[in-house]
Amino acid sequence: MCKAERSRGKKERRQTKTDPSSRTDAGAPSQGCKCSIRQVCRRGKVGDVHDGTSDLNAPGAGATLREMLGPKGSGLSLLDSLGAIVWLADATELSLSFLNRQASALLGLPRSDAQSASCVLSRVHRDDRAHLRDVCQAVASTGTSRPVDYRIASASGQLVPLSGHVHAVRAESGDALLALAFVGLVAPGQTPAPRPDGAADKAHEHGSRAEDGQRDVHAAGGPLSVRRATRLSRIEDIIDNIDGIVWEVDADTFSFTYVSAHAEQILGYTVAQWLAEPTFWVDHIHPDDRHWCVALCKEATARGEPHRFEYRMIAADGRVVWLRDYVRVVLDQGRPARLRGVMVDITEWKDVQGELEKTVSLLRTTLDSTADGILVTASDGSTINAYNQQFVEMWRLPLSILEQGSDEQALASVLDQIADPASFHAKVRWLYQSPEEESYDIVAFKDGRLFERYSRPQRIGRDVIGRVWSFRDVSRRFRAEAERDRLLVEERRLRADAERAHGRMAFLAEASRKLAAAPLDMDRTLAAVVELVVPSLARWCAFVLPEGIGARAEPTTAATHESATIDDRLCPLLRRYLPGADDPIGFTQVLRSGEPLLASIVPDEALLAVARDEAHLALLRALGATPRMLVPLLIQGRAMGVLAMGARPLGSHFSPEDQALVEELGRRCSTALENMRLYGEVQEALRRKEESLALLDTLFTSAPVGLAFLDRDMRYVRSNRALAVGIHRRSPEEEIGMTPHQAIPELAARVEPYIRRVLETGKPLVGVEISARIPADPDHDRHWLASYYPVRTARGDLLGVGVVVVDLTDQKCAEEVRAKLYQEAQEAIRVRDDFLSIASHELKTPLATLTLRLEQISRRLRDGQPVDKEPLVRALAQIGRLTALTNDLLDVSRIAAGRLTIRAEQVALADLAREAVANAAVGLQKHTIEIVEPFEDLVVVADRGRLAQVLGNLLDNAIKYSPAGGTIRVALSKRDREAVLSVTDPGIGIPREQQGMLFERYFRARNAPITSYGGLGLGLYICRDIVERHGGRIWTQSEVGQGSTFTIALPLEGRPQEEQARPG
Repeated sequence: MCKAERSRGKKERRQTKTDPSSRTDAGAPSQGCKCSIRQVCRRGKVGDVHDGTSDLNAPGAGATLREMLGPKGSGLSLLDSLGAIVWLADATELSLSFLNRQASALLGLPRSDAQSASCVLSRVHRDDRAHLRDVCQAVASTGTSRPVDYRIASASGQLVPLSGHVHAVRAESGDALLALAFVGLVAPGQTPAPRPDGAADKAHEHGSRAEDGQRDVHAAGGPLSVRRATRLSRIEDIIDNIDGIVWEVDADTFSFTYVSAHAEQILGYTVAQWLAEPTFWVDHIHPDDRHWCVALCKEATARGEPHRFEYRMIAADGRVVWLRDYVRVVLDQGRPARLRGVMVDITEWKDVQGELEKTVSLLRTTLDSTADGILVTASDGSTINAYNQQFVEMWRLPLSILEQGSDEQALASVLDQIADPASFHAKVRWLYQSPEEESYDIVAFKDGRLFERYSRPQRIGRDVIGRVWSFRDVSRRFRAEAERDRLLVEERRLRADAERAHGRMAFLAEASRKLAAAPLDMDRTLAAVVELVVPSLARWCAFVLPEGIGARAEPTTAATHESATIDDRLCPLLRRYLPGADDPIGFTQVLRSGEPLLASIVPDEALLAVARDEAHLALLRALGATPRMLVPLLIQGRAMGVLAMGARPLGSHFSPEDQALVEELGRRCSTALENMRLYGEVQEALRRKEESLALLDTLFTSAPVGLAFLDRDMRYVRSNRALAVGIHRRSPEEEIGMTPHQAIPELAARVEPYIRRVLETGKPLVGVEISARIPADPDHDRHWLASYYPVRTARGDLLGVGVVVVDLTDQKCAEEVRAKLYQEAQEAIRVRDDFLSIASHELKTPLATLTLRLEQISRRLRDGQPVDKEPLVRALAQIGRLTALTNDLLDVSRIAAGRLTIRAEQVALADLAREAVANAAVGLQKHTIEIVEPFEDLVVVADRGRLAQVLGNLLDNAIKYSPAGGTIRVALSKRDREAVLSVTDPGIGIPREQQGMLFERYFRARNAPITSYGGLGLGLYICRDIVERHGGRIWTQSEVGQGSTFTIALPLEGRPQEEQARPG
């Protein structure tokens, strides 16, 4: 049964319980059911004493309840015999107002002292007080009974667990809440200590006698005193207000002898049904629970033990109701005689319990699957409440310690693992003493592990009930962070080295660029290098080449200085005072040794000793005042010059990286100088060769045929303009180095095999015809005659292939034009012959018929016989046919000459269509023509005669091309601003691929041969021209074998394009 149905049932039962009209107030008891105490009270006319709320709402409500349910009250026998703990308390303060015998014995309080206890919570264990208070508040607010388990302190100080339900006790006449009642049992295995004075036993005995007396009164029907009846009525009111079923059964047969009225509200069966059916309880237990329930009750009854169990019963409406049954065995002469108990509906609680179990399962699964170690303890650290497997593995704790549940023992067992156990223990103690605090820190272990520790209070509502510890192993993360920091430092160092290396490479790259910028201008090239070196790398820089390079056999210098006072004079001074044998700077030493030199500062005395004059001294001081680096410029292994530079800033020295950089710069300068020398020699050789090739080049470039030379790799070495521009559409210079596939990919597949064949065989291929389309002329075919020749040296070595290409396109085009003209002439002759054949056929047929009719008339006239009308009519019809053919031919000639006239007037299309249909219908036998007219007049400005000619032509075609007969449909309609006229026939149809040529002159569809259908193929051609001259459109829709529809659309406003003749 779904939760909604159970909730609805609960609600209905609460309404029944609080509705006075739902109670049974009949004067006589129903068969099989005892007469209720309330009914006895009413028959005894004590209703004025009990008005539902007067006694319990009085200030002395507790005393009244004690008197009503005291040892002399016969209603206690049923509750006390159940072994139940029963107390009543105020719904607001939970102050006790009544205790039954078992409750009094358990708490060590006489019933008269119940009110002296300020609150029922004073005897409840402190950990259970909040829970009991919440349950009582929920019952007071909703009126619905709720299960509760709690621990209470007995008279001997022992904690006794109780399990039962809290009920709302309400007034009989309404929903006013009188009190809260707890009915429950001591958990199995817990027996409260008896009262030392034996008062409880005496009360029990007195209660049993009182119960027997009650049964005697009922059996004999004897009268009850008003006070006695009132008490019994109060007891029944309390029992009926308990949200459960109070019952009594025979211990042997399990047949009910008493059932409270709440049974019908919970399960829907009347009390009479419960009492009348001997096996009612067994029959209505859920089939899955029936066997074990009966076995359990029988076993517990045989032992005479009170018991509690939960099972399912089937309600009257088919619902499955969960019940919790509290059962006590009543002995008679030492053997079980009766069973008494209370059934409580726990269906909703079961649903909540199921959802709670799901939630707990989810939390447990989450707890076990998390990577963190979780520990849950009491708020003061006294006990361990929960932990997951990850916590056990992280802390390497034996399960035996954790299972003892002592957090102090677990803490002591892990302190030897902690790097700083004192501070660790102090932090834990502080958090237990400060339950509201949260904490996060890092715990270091002796073995190097690191744990993140996070602790926060566990709460239910606002109350702190425990503490949650979360531990995460961050050892790898911290080690990774340390490694990352180390790598960052190393990265910075490597990045700095890389940046310095990149700077050096960029410097060398820029130097190489400057060296290559002007390969023939040595002075410019060397000056650009020294400008690059100073001041980025050195204080001054100088090139000294005493003998010059290559064709320039004269001293060469290039120098610059960051000091403006000497910079302009540095080069002239170097040229003037070239290094000699007494050179103190080191130029002469490097030139002789060919090895780099790292020199220190030259003393001024040494400079003065070798200076030739003041200018020379100034030069020596400018160059010798700083440490300097000199490297040789080697050309073909010989030192031809020196690259020298002074350290920057003043007084510093060249680092090893700087030395390597200067030496590399020297090597690159040497290479550049060598290239300059070689370049000069190559240029001279080329100049001489150019003179010898000038004559050949003139002939090659001016030849009218295409010429080219390809090397052994099939790359163009040379091609003239006739080939490169005329065929490849690019300049001869662009083709150098290209393959045929790159030069003209459209012809490469055909040309490359010929070239490869000549390279492989060494034999020429002459007169190869090639035809193709090229990008230069994509719309026309080009034609060439190509020849391929091997090119050899004087020694016979194959250098490549020479190509000669003659363009034959003009010659081929002339031949194609002649062939096309001839073909067109032949086609014109064929068209002429076809037209003459069709025209002669079309003219011959009516002429033959006309001749036959006229001869018939002539013969009759010659013989004096009367002339019939039919021959004349047929003759006139043939004359009309000839006239129509003649008019078609004349219209075609007028259209071609632009003399077809249009005379505009207002034309009602409906009238025109009716006339055309009437004319076409004359003499029809197999065809019928229907016309569909619109609801509004369609008037166009047009030539009435020409439109009639168009419509008549379409109707004639519809009749002619529908040889099997049928209905021809003429429809008029309006579409936007156009009048639309269509003619539909059920004829032979028109092939789809020929519909586009249908309105061309002389055209006939292939499924309508002249021998079967006749006609010159001019009608639709004339129709299209007439319609278009009116500013309209004509088209067709057709399927072969399904007929055709010809549609004309004419503008409803405006005039035809021309009223007079216009060019076709």
